[in-house]
Amino acid sequence: MQHTSAQYQGHSFNFERINVILGANGSGKSKLLNEIKSAAHGKNGCKVVYIEGGRTIKIVDVLKFDVQNFRNYDVYEKVISNYEGKRTHSLADRLFDALIVLDKRDAQIKAEHSDLVSQWIEGGQKYECPKRQQPPLDRLFELFNEIFPLISLKYDSNTKRLTATKGENTYGPSAMSDGEKQVFSILADLLELTPEYSVVIADEPELNLHPELAERLWTLLESEFPEKTFIYATHSINFALRSNVQKVWVLSVDAKNIAEFTGLETLPRAETTALLGSLPGILSANRVIVTEGHEKSFDAIFYRWLMSDSTIEIFAAGGCTDVISIAAKNGIWKKVTSKIALTGVIDSDYRDDENLCNLEEANICKLPLHEAEAYLCIPEIITAIAHRIGSIDPILTEADVASAIFKELEEKKLIIAARRVFSSSHIRLGLSIDRKLLSAATDREELLLKIQEASATEIEKAQQKLSIEIIESRLNSEITKIDEIITTSDIESALKFLPAKELASKLAPRAGCKSAADLMRSLRHNFKPNDFSLTKQLSQKIKLALSYESAKPDE
Repeated sequence: MQHTSAQYQGHSFNFERINVILGANGSGKSKLLNEIKSAAHGKNGCKVVYIEGGRTIKIVDVLKFDVQNFRNYDVYEKVISNYEGKRTHSLADRLFDALIVLDKRDAQIKAEHSDLVSQWIEGGQKYECPKRQQPPLDRLFELFNEIFPLISLKYDSNTKRLTATKGENTYGPSAMSDGEKQVFSILADLLELTPEYSVVIADEPELNLHPELAERLWTLLESEFPEKTFIYATHSINFALRSNVQKVWVLSVDAKNIAEFTGLETLPRAETTALLGSLPGILSANRVIVTEGHEKSFDAIFYRWLMSDSTIEIFAAGGCTDVISIAAKNGIWKKVTSKIALTGVIDSDYRDDENLCNLEEANICKLPLHEAEAYLCIPEIITAIAHRIGSIDPILTEADVASAIFKELEEKKLIIAARRVFSSSHIRLGLSIDRKLLSAATDREELLLKIQEASATEIEKAQQKLSIEIIESRLNSEITKIDEIITTSDIESALKFLPAKELASKLAPRAGCKSAADLMRSLRHNFKPNDFSLTKQLSQKIKLALSYESAKPDE
């Protein structure tokens, strides 16, 4: 099945049997589904069933008619016609119709079987007695029990009453949980799909359902209808990574940035989850700043304020290595972000500049300070917040902040020095032999000798880098640097060495805020990045790097 989308500038979607359209909220998933539904329904005899997840569905316990609806449900053909007219609309609005169809189909099957048995008797019972086809309501209850093994459903055709039994409790389906109602409704609606209904479209099929329950339900239905095409729209990564799924699209507001994936089973689950979890945010804009942290972490809030540009997406990718991998467009990232300008920003942490090489080539900006929270501890910034709030007397001064910074640095001096030594002591070891030397080896003994020489070289490298003399020298150097920072009252260098999360939390109450998060909210509401020299410089640095990336020709 193929669909050319007007919404996405003629982008062509070539659907396999089981497909997932993945995107963040507001990315246009539902609009695309409606477009596909409208285009496919009735084309070449194809009919579409549409199901929306998460809607509150009312289930009646008794399938009885009243004066108002009797004429709509008295004749089977009329019931079918009315029901089919609702198949592309809300599931909640056609559930009663679906149950009436199943009930009448049950009665029809019984009548047809009775006629066949009568003919068999009249014919002298010369062959095996005709078997009755399983009534669809029985099949519905059987499938429901596969999903919820502890719940049994029954239907009394005389009283038209549905009942559910769980343990010693018997109740009507109206008393089931929202998730149980959702499963019951979807099964009832899809159970009697005739061949012309070849496409099932489901919008957010996992809503109201536990992830494992959603997977069991839809995997069961995909197995029940192996000849039908399923198209789902969701923002659930777990649902998109089900083993049955053959193709995944990750939406962007720009058609040229829509990413298409097939054969996801060839990628490690963790790698695929990280990839698909990242893409909706990244593809939502043409310019992206990739930061450490997660969506609701301090970094994401800080960089949105720092950029102050709604056209630049801030995507919090996790750790330092994640940021570097995405911003450098390594591996699969090159394929899916080739037309997007990406710039990564990482914390300095305990690293010196020499510990991070080729950052510009990887399009990475390293913070001048230890981490993003350090900017809240800049005396000029936090005292401006304190004066704006004005709730603490006496008002916090820059001298107060400086004193707190250097006190903290002195107290944590040895820990910081050790962490910086650890950071600079990482080494990569591995055996490697020049190809010519390797080719020149004539026998096993000569080859083994060359390997031993290469191994000895690597061991010597490790011993030199990690010898106690070298470590002691580095530790002394770091302690000396910290002592010099304290002696010279170098605020900026202090905030480069000093982890700031705890310090910001300590300073926040003295500025009139409960926490570092409150400090950031106050900064965002009352000031702009250009109001302070260091944030202005950082903003300009990152925007310049992003502009450089934007100016590069498409790869």
